[in-house]
Amino acid sequence: MTTGGRPSSATRHSPLGDIHVKDIWAVLVRHWFLVLLITGLVAGGAWYTGRDAIPLYRSLLTLQVSSSKTAFGRTNDIDVDPVALQTDPVLSEALVLTTQELARSVVHQLALQVQIDDPAISRQNVFAMIEVDSGAPLATYDVVRKDSAEGWDFMDVAGSLLTSGAYGQRLEGTGFRFTVLPPAQSPEVIRFHIVHLDQAARWVRGGLGYQVRTATTAFDVSFIGTDPSLVPLVLSEAATQLQTDGVTRLRRTVERRREFIEGAIDSTEEGLSFVLDTIQRFKETRQVTDLSAEEGALFQTIAAFERDRMSLRVQISTLEAAITEAGAASLQALNRLAAVDAVQSNAALAFQINRLLNMYEERRGLTAGSFGLRPDNPQVLTLSAEIDKGHFALNEAAGAARESLVQTELALTEKIEDFRDQLSGYAATGNQIARIEISAQTLRETARWLRLQYQLVQIQEASLGPYVTVLDSASDAIRIGTSLWQRVFLGVLVGMLIGIGGAFFLEYLDQTIKTSSDVERVLRTPVLGQIPYEIALAGGQRGSNRIVTTTELPHDDPATEAFRALRTNVTFVGAERPLQLIVVSSPGPGEGKTTTAANLALTLANAGSRTALIDGDLRRPQQHRAFKIVQDPGLTDVLVGDAKLGEVIRPDLADNLDVIPAGKIPPNPSELLGSDAMRRVLDDLRRDYEYIIMDSPPLLPVTDAVVAAAASDATVVVLRSGETEEIAALRAFEQLDRVKARVAGVVLNGLTARFDQHYAYYTYRGYRDRGRSKRSGLSGLGKRSRSLTRDRV
Repeated sequence: MTTGGRPSSATRHSPLGDIHVKDIWAVLVRHWFLVLLITGLVAGGAWYTGRDAIPLYRSLLTLQVSSSKTAFGRTNDIDVDPVALQTDPVLSEALVLTTQELARSVVHQLALQVQIDDPAISRQNVFAMIEVDSGAPLATYDVVRKDSAEGWDFMDVAGSLLTSGAYGQRLEGTGFRFTVLPPAQSPEVIRFHIVHLDQAARWVRGGLGYQVRTATTAFDVSFIGTDPSLVPLVLSEAATQLQTDGVTRLRRTVERRREFIEGAIDSTEEGLSFVLDTIQRFKETRQVTDLSAEEGALFQTIAAFERDRMSLRVQISTLEAAITEAGAASLQALNRLAAVDAVQSNAALAFQINRLLNMYEERRGLTAGSFGLRPDNPQVLTLSAEIDKGHFALNEAAGAARESLVQTELALTEKIEDFRDQLSGYAATGNQIARIEISAQTLRETARWLRLQYQLVQIQEASLGPYVTVLDSASDAIRIGTSLWQRVFLGVLVGMLIGIGGAFFLEYLDQTIKTSSDVERVLRTPVLGQIPYEIALAGGQRGSNRIVTTTELPHDDPATEAFRALRTNVTFVGAERPLQLIVVSSPGPGEGKTTTAANLALTLANAGSRTALIDGDLRRPQQHRAFKIVQDPGLTDVLVGDAKLGEVIRPDLADNLDVIPAGKIPPNPSELLGSDAMRRVLDDLRRDYEYIIMDSPPLLPVTDAVVAAAASDATVVVLRSGETEEIAALRAFEQLDRVKARVAGVVLNGLTARFDQHYAYYTYRGYRDRGRSKRSGLSGLGKRSRSLTRDRV
């Protein structure tokens, strides 16, 4: 709702509405201390927290996973590429890279159980050729590196000397050994401790990470640590251990196949030797002929089935060994099982393996890094339970695959027996020798096939190599994160943003009128004058009885100039519609209305206009104090008939200025100001004066000012910059609108440089002139400024 084209007091106006760049700058200037304070606090906090921050370094390398089938070669008639199966070999190898078992291997190879307490000291610059036994006790030691000629001292944590030696000499500790390197600069004390293998492995595992490249068989591996010289070594060793682990898995599979084939060859050759001896004895005693053509063809078929059955036995043996090893729910066991041909060619097993790999990846994502979940977290425990169930399902599927192979073998055995029965049906005289010949030929063909497979296995075992290839070796360690000064710089930026946000938030909370733009935005009323802070300080403290007028100030004082500008604007307002009786009021006490009324009257009189100043504040009159006159008799005496108008006028207190004090304080000021007697007084004054300035009470606490404003030609509303609330000003204007009072404009009182960038212009000449004064003059002026009364009525 609006009243008279002016916003209603029910409408809340944000101080940030309809803003300009200069308004934003003004807000920042007003709250510069808050912005600087928050910026300093945030930047200081960033420096304080970052000064002891341990720098982190990262190294990168790229690996590519080839098909493990390439390492095996063609081991049987089934040519299946695992990369083409549902299982993901790249993810599988990447997961193996982050396992605790592989991390233990890295720790063992690099002797990472020896850790220096100070992360700023590189281990590679202190120790060389480190060896740690598996049973080394967990303890803390100090190595004192002295000058090159003095060597080093080895002490326990209590400071007791354990041994000494020269640089290059081997230090023998309890369960560990290393060579101490000389210091680069001054002597120093190096504290280190021996940690548990699993603890060091968790550190390695926590720093390793990977990113699989989409649509490729390559993945990027990274390691993050605090020692820039050690980080690339750990990453390279992890890649080496991954390659070794893959070869080890392949070698175990080949060894199982080779061992089975060796046993089968021995058994087959023994059987063949026995059959050949039997045939020889039989031929010598019975004098029989060779096999017929039909019997020979049947024999060839039986021999082929025998070879297939032998191949199935090899697969069954390998699968049984893999199932036994995969009984433990580990990622390495899963990969060993995936390396078996019978598993690779089984879609159900491939699905189970792929499902397990995805669950391992999910668990790694939950627990990886310093911010990962703990192993006892319910979510991690639930996922681990699902992995255990997955291994159980995989073992069942592998068992089902084994049973399928066994059933296939039994079917082949039955077929072989059927063909043998067919041979027994032949009535030829060589029937018996034929059966013996078939057995011999079958064993001979089986032995030949087994020797061929054995040669292939030997070739594979000799040519086994890593199928994980290092495309890009470990890069030099680069620092990651932010340095101290980067933290401070970011702290400054963040602090400035928070400070600026805080400044605008305070500005939003502060609903006071501060500048002329606020007046025009909230009240849609012109600003007739802007009175600088010097006059607002008149009297010094709240409640002071002293009012300073322009007659007490230098001719070129900023306050004097401000009231001259107010006089000019009031005169121009009267050009459109003559103004004779002007009421000066404010929304509440302490806005500066009394000072404004007195000085407006003085400046009008100084311009040559016959002016009368009426103290219409019949509750707390102050004009008699400003002009140093007695209060009685005054306006109330005229209104109640105790005195005539001419008796209460104080003539010529300044050139062309007469003052009418308030008189006795009545019990009914509102009725007196709205009475016929008051109208007659004003009519008499209009005949004798060009301007009549009435100082009235505040608009909101009482109705006196509204009554006076209704009878006036115009009302000037005084607001104090930075103190008058927007809602109070709106309500004051609403009261004036209700009685159809004309508002000439607003006087913005107490303006400072904090709220107005042009404030320095008001004070420029005054400061320039004061700068010419002597020190005693400055002191006197300071005392005079402090004595100015700040109008609070």
